[in-house]
Amino acid sequence: MSSQPRLTIFLLALTTAGTFAGAQDTPPPKAADLQNKVTEWVKTRQLISEESAAWQSEKASLSDLNAIRIKETEQLGEFVKLAGNRVEELAGKRATFTKEESDLKAWRSELERKVVELESGLRPLIALFPPPLREKIEESIIRIEAPEGEQPLQNRARDILLVLQTCLEFQNAITVDTEIREIAGERREVEVIYLGMTQAWYVDASNKHSGYGVPGKGNWEWTEANSIASRVRSAIEIQTRKATPAFVELPLSNGVSGKENSK
Repeated sequence: MSSQPRLTIFLLALTTAGTFAGAQDTPPPKAADLQNKVTEWVKTRQLISEESAAWQSEKASLSDLNAIRIKETEQLGEFVKLAGNRVEELAGKRATFTKEESDLKAWRSELERKVVELESGLRPLIALFPPPLREKIEESIIRIEAPEGEQPLQNRARDILLVLQTCLEFQNAITVDTEIREIAGERREVEVIYLGMTQAWYVDASNKHSGYGVPGKGNWEWTEANSIASRVRSAIEIQTRKATPAFVELPLSNGVSGKENSK
């Protein structure tokens, strides 16, 4: 035991002795009782010291936790601020997207109207497409003639553009084709030279049967003109490069002769 407890015990003993001396009728305490009281006091002091040390340690821990809480609160406040800015940004973008969506719906509605209008305008003209033209766009023509309700709008627009583009190319070219046609009660193979979609001439393999045709109401109208057989044959051979270029005179749809420079 340290010197301080001994001094405390000694002073306590003196005080007790003086008390005993002043009390004539009270007997002095026993040494064992005095020793027990001193022991309990020392234990109490030790417990107080331990509690104080524990409190200091807990106080330090609480201080660290409070610092962490303050830092987390600051970080949470910054996060809330950034989240608020993000929400405002998303709200602005949503408004922009909503307007774009509305514009796209209006544009699609207008496109669908134009597609339906073009399909309706093309259907009566399909019968006038010459066989070599129709062969190039057969699938698109079938879809336009019998449109499917569930067919995507972009596919319908693509078919229309393909048909129009192919028709334009055919119109600006001279095309030679082989076809089967009934002549004089017999089915004969003839060669036809098309001047775009405006005029055509044909001749059979014997160079005896020939004529010319023009698009009419719902179909092509053909006129037999056997006298032009040799000229039609010459024009076809020049166009297919079987003969050298030369001027060939062929009848036009109004019956007036004209000159065609076949190459």
